[in-house]
Amino acid sequence: MSDEKITGTSGFGSLFERVTVMHATDRWSGVAGDVEAVLGSPKFSDGSAWAAWDALSVSDETDGPAWSLLARTADLEATVDVARALGWHVGERTVGAHETRVPLRSPHRLTVIAYTPTPAS
Repeated sequence: MSDEKITGTSGFGSLFERVTVMHATDRWSGVAGDVEAVLGSPKFSDGSAWAAWDALSVSDETDGPAWSLLARTADLEATVDVARALGWHVGERTVGAHETRVPLRSPHRLTVIAYTPTPAS
């Protein structure tokens, strides 16, 4: 990977397929209902811990920051490599039932949760 590809604002540009804002809260049900009142029905919800609209997701996972960016990628390894090259902190990889994710934090404390879907078994 060339230095040109990973510098400046283009660092993750070709790696992220979709980026949304994520709000994590221990008041998931109420907040999801409030967002639904503003944005309409979510395009996906599991009804108990996760709801997603086009630009915003609401989660009950409160072990990270309340607000972050959620970024889908097909190449999690390349994403981690770019983050390190840009001087970002790379957290621990977590494998869930539906995705593998890695928290990334910029030197200015922006948190991005990079994830890739888990292949169907």
